[in-house]
Amino acid sequence: MRVLFVAPNYYPHIGGVERHVREVSLELQKDGHSITILVPKHDSSYGDFEREGNIEVVRLNKPQTKLFTGLERVLQVAGVSGRFLKADIVNFHDVATMWRYGLWIYPILRVLGKKVYITFHGWEGHFPPKDKIVARRKLAARLADGTMCVGHFIEKWYGTRADVVTYGGVHRSSLPEAHENSVVFVGRLAKDSGIDSYLRAWEWIVRDHPELRLVICGDGAMKKELEDFVCHTGLRNVEFLGLVENPLPYVTDAKVVFTSGYLGILEAFSRKKPVVAVYDNELKKDYLEMMPDSRRLMWIARDSKEVARCVDEALLDREKTERAYRYSLENSWTKVKEDYYRLWNVDGEHGESHGGRGR
Repeated sequence: MRVLFVAPNYYPHIGGVERHVREVSLELQKDGHSITILVPKHDSSYGDFEREGNIEVVRLNKPQTKLFTGLERVLQVAGVSGRFLKADIVNFHDVATMWRYGLWIYPILRVLGKKVYITFHGWEGHFPPKDKIVARRKLAARLADGTMCVGHFIEKWYGTRADVVTYGGVHRSSLPEAHENSVVFVGRLAKDSGIDSYLRAWEWIVRDHPELRLVICGDGAMKKELEDFVCHTGLRNVEFLGLVENPLPYVTDAKVVFTSGYLGILEAFSRKKPVVAVYDNELKKDYLEMMPDSRRLMWIARDSKEVARCVDEALLDREKTERAYRYSLENSWTKVKEDYYRLWNVDGEHGESHGGRGR
């Protein structure tokens, strides 16, 4: 079976969607399928074409001028149209890629009887979601033969049905004991990650637990603002590491993990680390609480004061952490691959279609 993923970015760029696409592609390759990943070229140092086994990556140069953006994209899609036409499955990742590239070739794919699917990842960080974005998501869902949503909250907040819901996957790993008196934050330094709430909570946490230090793995638009906050308030035991390609060693050594993204949460679960997640709006609350059994698996806080209280509990609790670990074992990347087979209605080993929508 030949699968075409159209994504907003890919490795070596670091991000949740990039990780999702890569891990699923590696799993599909194990079953003998061929995967093409079509992405915009965000960095001139990235190659136009790469191959890794049965996985090929094709990068399209970003349009040079806004005036002719539409025309340039039409020409780009025409240049790679053969990959669309040869694919047995075309799966877009997020509405922007379908909007920018898929609409130009969608009518042709329909005439040829090609199946088109879309995976909705996360949210844009704006609350409430903009009407234009909601409308585009609904249109994309109507055009697709099946939709996968990363999180149940997407159906509620964007009105897009989900044929399959996933929360991502993890790899099994050894479970060494924590070696550091650290609390680790993993995520972007942006408002929607809750980093500002975690930092405000740290004043209380470090007062009650002076042996702890906060290690921040991530970069983003708020970095300078957050560093200034730490400096001006004299906040102790805080270390900014910047962008960390692989934060898992820091997670493994930590006593508590601050994160609010699904992959970060699952990876902390898989290493038996208590997770404290924070929200500051109703969408983010649903993002966390609509995850199955979320409050039995992790600590969810609505503000910095609750974050501090949750850390006190997390340092003493083992039952919730054990439960979360068992949950992580049920969410492997192999399972995510099987979710895609369900979405596409195909037999995984042979790639034969069962017909109909995803089940």
